[in-house]
Amino acid sequence: MLYSLRMKILSIDLASKRYDHFGWALLELGASTPQFPTADQLGLSDPPDAITFASAVQQFCTAEDVHVLMLDGPQAWRYPGSPIDQMRLCERALNTPGKTGVPGVVKPRTYHAFIHFSIEVFNALRHMGWSLLEESFFQDPVERLVIECFPSCCWRTLGLKKLPAKGRLKTSELEPFRRSLAEVSGYALPQGLTHDELQAAVALPVGEALARRERESLVLAGVDPIIEGDIVYEGWIPLPKIV
Repeated sequence: MLYSLRMKILSIDLASKRYDHFGWALLELGASTPQFPTADQLGLSDPPDAITFASAVQQFCTAEDVHVLMLDGPQAWRYPGSPIDQMRLCERALNTPGKTGVPGVVKPRTYHAFIHFSIEVFNALRHMGWSLLEESFFQDPVERLVIECFPSCCWRTLGLKKLPAKGRLKTSELEPFRRSLAEVSGYALPQGLTHDELQAAVALPVGEALARRERESLVLAGVDPIIEGDIVYEGWIPLPKIV
């Protein structure tokens, strides 16, 4: 079962080139003050490697009693038999900027390294005992759940103005987004959070709803993952909503 009195939720805004481009947000279920660990605290150093990263996250989650893990990146490829062309159903529904086609195919090409890194991380964690989200989860919760999230869309489903892309925003312009997220979520968010940390924090309500199995607090985009051999296809992207 997922539940323990001190279980935690970890949200990671992924990157693939440098660890200082990652964002981390850790929250104890029932608490209101997230923590913001860093890659250094997990003993990680550049360049990011999917297996090394997954192993470090696994050790951290075991030590911190994390049972719900969210990663901002694709978990799977497009199913070859899907009627949706060139991308997964969840990506079509949410208009994600990166598209995962059949295995090995990524659009646009600038997302190639990131998407391959993300899928490799999900696969490594799955082999370490983490389960992917399925619709049946709400009736039969699992011990440890790893979820694909899409922070840019989380802002909108929480009724907030979307956080612009990092390159389009000065550090000094992040404060209104921190305040609005703190107001809606009830989280005590410290000043000075980075763009990546805010993107990690905005997905935390998804993890809380999943930990409590509150299906009514989520919007689910996609379909159940399809696992064939060592390849995973499709999958869900859950989003928070105000109820």
